[in-house]
Amino acid sequence: MLDAVLNLGKWFREESLSTAIPIAIALAPALLALAKFAGFEKNAWVIALLGGSGWFLALILRIPVLMAVRLPATIYGYFSSLMAGLFEEIVRLLFLRIDLVRSCLVRGSIALGLGWGLVEALFVYAIPAYLAAAVGQYSWIDLIPGALERNSATLIHLSLTLFLTRNPWSFKLLAYSITIHTVANSVAITALSLLRNVWLVELVIAVFSASVFAFIAIPSLRNLKTAEDRTVGE
Repeated sequence: MLDAVLNLGKWFREESLSTAIPIAIALAPALLALAKFAGFEKNAWVIALLGGSGWFLALILRIPVLMAVRLPATIYGYFSSLMAGLFEEIVRLLFLRIDLVRSCLVRGSIALGLGWGLVEALFVYAIPAYLAAAVGQYSWIDLIPGALERNSATLIHLSLTLFLTRNPWSFKLLAYSITIHTVANSVAITALSLLRNVWLVELVIAVFSASVFAFIAIPSLRNLKTAEDRTVGE
């Protein structure tokens, strides 16, 4: 009996170690970036938690729609992508109007985007990955592609948050962000259905998210910093 308990404890330790690497890859970059930008500013951490709650709220709001609609499997994934883009970007826009977030501007926008992506990574990847490794006997290498994909997703969330922060009352920016979000999810679905190699799929997703960051997030960040410097100067 004692041997069985010891063996079980050893198995759990090994499983924890095997999942620690991919989970760290999925969470650590965004967490380190958040720590860098938030620093010891309490409001920035509160905003990050707001971002995480925003993702969760958008998920809850769209579940009834996803459950009510009946579509062929080949189409349902794209419909789900549209609903994710629609609900998440509307909620993101509303959260960016909160005075606490607006008062921090650049730091608040970054904290909200990173918090959004981190909570999604936790619930969509980290917890399921641990359970999958325990039940399905997956090795840590099998879980790496999903961990990399979470970084791409967080980059998209950060980019769209910075983009909407430029004017949280603009329905034009909202329409653009919904479109970009929907296209990002659709690209992942299409790549997964057309490419047999999971690493190629992750490469396509990474290139798309990096492009969004380069062409949308960086210019938005520059504009926000300029606006923030002008406000401080006044």
